Amino acid sequence: MLGIQLLLTSVMPVAICRLALPRGSLIVSLAKKDSALLVASTLVIIALWLPAVLIGHSTIIAGERYWWLGDDAMISMRYARNLADGFGLVWNAGQRVEGYSNFLWTIYMVLVHLFPISVSKTSLVVLLTNIVLTIATIPIMIRLIRTLGGGTLVIVATLVAYALNEDVVIWTTGGFETSLLTFLLLLATYRVVREAQLNQPKLLTFILIAMMSLVRADAAVLSALLYAVSQVLNRNRKLVLMYSAISLILPIAHELFRISYYGDILPNTAYLKAFNWEGKYVAGLGYVLDFLKNYALIIGFAVVGVISSRQWSRYSLLGVFLLYAIYVGYVGGDAFSNSRFFVPVLPLLMILAFLGVQSLQPFSLAGRLWSLTKVLKFPSTATLLGLIIGGVVIVILSLGADLLGLGRQEGFGKKQLLGVILGLALALTVGSISCRLWLQHIRIWREVLLKAERQTKLPSVVFSVLCLVTTPLIIPGYTDLITPQSADIGNMRIGLFLKHGTPLTSRVADFWAGSVFYFSEGYAIDLLGKSDRYVAYLPVTSDGTKPGHNKFDFDYSLGILRPDFVVANFKLPVQEDQMLQAATGDWAFTGQLYFNPVFREHCLSNPVSADTWRTIFICDWSAQVHNKINWQPLSLSK
Repeated sequence: MLGIQLLLTSVMPVAICRLALPRGSLIVSLAKKDSALLVASTLVIIALWLPAVLIGHSTIIAGERYWWLGDDAMISMRYARNLADGFGLVWNAGQRVEGYSNFLWTIYMVLVHLFPISVSKTSLVVLLTNIVLTIATIPIMIRLIRTLGGGTLVIVATLVAYALNEDVVIWTTGGFETSLLTFLLLLATYRVVREAQLNQPKLLTFILIAMMSLVRADAAVLSALLYAVSQVLNRNRKLVLMYSAISLILPIAHELFRISYYGDILPNTAYLKAFNWEGKYVAGLGYVLDFLKNYALIIGFAVVGVISSRQWSRYSLLGVFLLYAIYVGYVGGDAFSNSRFFVPVLPLLMILAFLGVQSLQPFSLAGRLWSLTKVLKFPSTATLLGLIIGGVVIVILSLGADLLGLGRQEGFGKKQLLGVILGLALALTVGSISCRLWLQHIRIWREVLLKAERQTKLPSVVFSVLCLVTTPLIIPGYTDLITPQSADIGNMRIGLFLKHGTPLTSRVADFWAGSVFYFSEGYAIDLLGKSDRYVAYLPVTSDGTKPGHNKFDFDYSLGILRPDFVVANFKLPVQEDQMLQAATGDWAFTGQLYFNPVFREHCLSNPVSADTWRTIFICDWSAQVHNKINWQPLSLSK
């Protein structure tokens, strides 16, 4: 693993520079054939992303290799299998509650389950589908960049940033619907911009816009924003309005299905995460600020580039991002890191950023230096620059002395004051001389820089690299993506343990509603309410700030629903002071289960080890409590 990490860390920068600074005939071929960039990007994605799918999301259990998706995606997989098996699009047979928010992606999962594919391989099909969708997105990105006036360097920088982005890779290789949503968003955006340029709006474009809200419920916001963009950019607004109205038949039909089938206006997860929670605004602001911190330079260049472009198409796309960011903050953000909600709009932001970098090319380094030369002719300016240089030198020397432990015993006295005066005088002299030398040699350096900029587009390359390295990347850290996570392995093992070691009629309660319930296949009780209408409508019951993880009622989920088995987020033995600490904060449900009176009275005394990081408890009202000693589940050893 370490060898792979070192190899990628050393090889990838060289490869990126080779693409970013093409020479000779290569630059001509890349400018004429975007297909070369498409092929190169596809190879990079296959080489780096495919191992994360094949290795990072699989393990061997009882001699068979199993694949899994991210836990929330496995919830959709359970719904899909139930529909494929004839039970309906339900969580449990006869229990209609919309515990998913990705209708079209779930329907695709239904198709996967209609084929004779082993339960161990169904997730692999979904994961490979995401890789295909990502590759299919690349030519759309290239066309959109060209349509917006971007050159080859913009394409290279955007594709490199996208292929190496940690957030994109994590949510794509986790089997979530983000890849499909990104594909539709970019395709619809490209068609809107291109058709506006040609003044030829097409109905298909608006159907694509409408489909986004079916891929993910809250993508209806992105659909609405693209409808607005099409109205702004197109001159034939009546035709656009008519096509928009026709395309709305899709989301309206889906909403009618939701109301008639589930009896709710919104998905159950919306009520769980965004309602009855006053603290969602603070949590949402923190989520948005965390994204802004990770992509500060990207956002900065995007804003600068859009402002300098004076193009309505770029204004509109930046507006889409900004208004969508406000929405994400309003609903409380996401429970997980890696900016899942922003991943679909991230390519748009990258494109705008690198277009901004391209727009800065006329403001070359040589031109800026030549302007500075005129300023430096004034003695006062040279003196001021000398003082600035002197101050910087003193600060550096002071920090160095502090790090070396020099002069810590003495206070700031006459000797130190004298040293500062002498240092300033010395630095002032050096600064003034440097300015004079600058004036003598600036013409030579200007010609050198101009030649370098003409040949390599040096400023654009430098700013592009800065944008790239300041975002979350998979390198370094790539080995984490191809290392299966113990939590996922443990949950899958628990699911298989319950499937093969307990009756299918058993009722299981758990916080992790994905892999455990998908692989166990029995009756499932979601303790955090994603698929439980009662819990979803509760007010928040903890001080946690993770949407979907701060509502629970164990008196109801255990005392009324009476599961046979409860899967806890701790492994015995535990210390009570540790559980007290675990009863607060974002994961308060872990500790509060331990102290719940119903759990302590009826379940805590009957643990069963599943050889994972968690513990299964049998509640004493279950008939299985008498069979515990006779359990002989399938051996789950590797």
